[in-house]
Amino acid sequence: MVTRKPELNVRQQAILRELFQAHGKITLAEIAEKTNLNSRIIRYNIKTAQAWLQTEDVEFINKPGYGLEIVASQAIKKRLLDTINHLEDCDLILTKQQRMRIMLLYLLTADEPVAAKTISEIEEFSRSTIFKDIKGIEKWLESYALSLKKQSAKGLWIEGSEESRRFALERLIREELGDRRWHRFFIDIQNGKAHHGDVSSSRFTQFLNSLHLPYTNNLIRFVEENISRCMSQKSRVDIMVYLGLMIDALQRERALTGALDESITETDEFATARIIGYMTEKEFNISVNDQEIELLAALIIGSRWEQSAENTSEEDSNIPTSHLNDDITQKIIDICSMRLHPMLKIDEKLFHELKEHLDYSIFRLKYHIPIRNADLDTIMKTTPEIYRVAENSIFVLEKEIGIKIPPEEIGFIAMYLLAALERLRTEEDSHLNAIIANNGVRATSSLLQSRLEYEFPNLRVIKTINSFEEEAIENLPGDVILSTLPIEQARQPVIKVSPFLESDNIREIQNWIQKKNKAKREQKLLALHKQDSLVDLLKISHIILSKRVYSWQDMVAMASQPLINNGAIQEKYMHAMVDVIKDHGFYMYMGSGVLLLHAKPTDGVNELCMSMLKLEKTFVYSDVLPETDLVFVLGATDDNSHLRALFQLNELIQYPEFLQDIRSTKKPVEVINILWQWLPRLSQTPQETH
Repeated sequence: MVTRKPELNVRQQAILRELFQAHGKITLAEIAEKTNLNSRIIRYNIKTAQAWLQTEDVEFINKPGYGLEIVASQAIKKRLLDTINHLEDCDLILTKQQRMRIMLLYLLTADEPVAAKTISEIEEFSRSTIFKDIKGIEKWLESYALSLKKQSAKGLWIEGSEESRRFALERLIREELGDRRWHRFFIDIQNGKAHHGDVSSSRFTQFLNSLHLPYTNNLIRFVEENISRCMSQKSRVDIMVYLGLMIDALQRERALTGALDESITETDEFATARIIGYMTEKEFNISVNDQEIELLAALIIGSRWEQSAENTSEEDSNIPTSHLNDDITQKIIDICSMRLHPMLKIDEKLFHELKEHLDYSIFRLKYHIPIRNADLDTIMKTTPEIYRVAENSIFVLEKEIGIKIPPEEIGFIAMYLLAALERLRTEEDSHLNAIIANNGVRATSSLLQSRLEYEFPNLRVIKTINSFEEEAIENLPGDVILSTLPIEQARQPVIKVSPFLESDNIREIQNWIQKKNKAKREQKLLALHKQDSLVDLLKISHIILSKRVYSWQDMVAMASQPLINNGAIQEKYMHAMVDVIKDHGFYMYMGSGVLLLHAKPTDGVNELCMSMLKLEKTFVYSDVLPETDLVFVLGATDDNSHLRALFQLNELIQYPEFLQDIRSTKKPVEVINILWQWLPRLSQTPQETH
């Protein structure tokens, strides 16, 4: 009896496609990631895919804990993959996102209003389903400054600029194909590979085939030859598809309009774009005006390029820049430093990287070229405080260029800020401190320390003790004690080891390090939601009221002393703050007579802390430092736990009445009382800022 071959829908085809392309076994999670299907849907469809393979006499493995695998030669896999790629869609069950993309394609490519009835008849969507999806379509269009219009007698249509329509279409194609297929799209087109099996509607197939992508693929090669540089794969795909959309639009007499930017018309890229325009006019018998050439040149200038030994800069040097961009960059950093950490102000790498990035972004925003950030959701989810600080700073950029900044760009600024905060910490942060305890024989401890340094470079031995000294053991610093003899009374975990550090000793230390690092990560995540308030850090014992100081060095020492006395900071942190001032000046002056002193977390901070020095007589230091009478010392231990307190301090000093109240105090306890009175008046905290 001949077994009837089951029909495969698009989902089952997609699952089989990934199975054929896998090198060996593949997990359910990997298939889900590659196909954009959830695990439940894959399990539901895998039986049909398996039945189809059985009709081809192909062995299929599906074992929990192992994964899924097609057992066949590469030749058989290739033959069956070709068969899959030529199957017709059948029994297609579309998701809401797929329906929306199909409707968007109809609307974005229509030359006149489209009736819901028309889409319903062609795609077999019910009219009620179409109208349920309208709100999602409207929200999607908003990010491209496009709006959906509807009228009962006319139907549905989209209003907005022509360039916005094209960029929206380009994004729509990318979403339909998925990121993985999009990134290899240039090579697929170059190799003549079909794409009809990757889309949810024949309408997409027809549209993609109409874009003359093999021709525009060749144009990219022409651009690279003329400029003598290779585009990144991402930029190749972006411009290849945009050129296809441009040709399609011009064939339908939908040309760009507007004034020309002379700074673009004088570039080599504009000359290259003009040649492309001329070639395209001859090939398709259409007219390519200067506005089309200008936007195409802007796309080429704004492209990413493959790095070479001669060019290692992330951004292209042809991106226009100006002193205005320098000022914008510095203003953004100044604002963010007051909310995150003052040392960001003197981070030269942050300024350089952010300046280069903003040159690129301002250029793309000027020409309405969309900015995409694949890490936006992660940034907003994992570091919301830093994203909000970046969001609160971009008014500087919006004011100068007159363009609303999209969330994607805010996400990039947040990533640069996060990188700068990470740089405040050195490799010391990854070190764990160990104590060696033995019977007092120096050779034993020397051998053990040498073996530890070789096996565990990040485990730093800070002290060697005699394990019989009970009093010393009770008050030891460090994270762990590695002892050659049993120890019971220590407060730290004790790992008994051989001085030769046997294999089982190594495994036990490795397990401890993994648990310790996991606990540190969990503690950091917990700190994101439990940041101390200003009143929590500024304790009564941390507040000094003094008549005067005679030098700025005395001022630093006096403000630091309470934190040194209670062990919150080490004395070297005070010296580090002096060095910062010597090297960079009093850049941490907050205005209104308030100075914030600080150094890096790794310069000797034992715990998150803050102190305050109030001077009865204002300190004046020539013209370098404005008159100062309120001095705060911040000791930050990481990149986030101090954010709430710093935010509150920055907000409070904006109120002259608050400063007047603080300056009128006679005792430290009065300072605390004033903080309790004022903190509830703050309109926002980092967690509440939107």
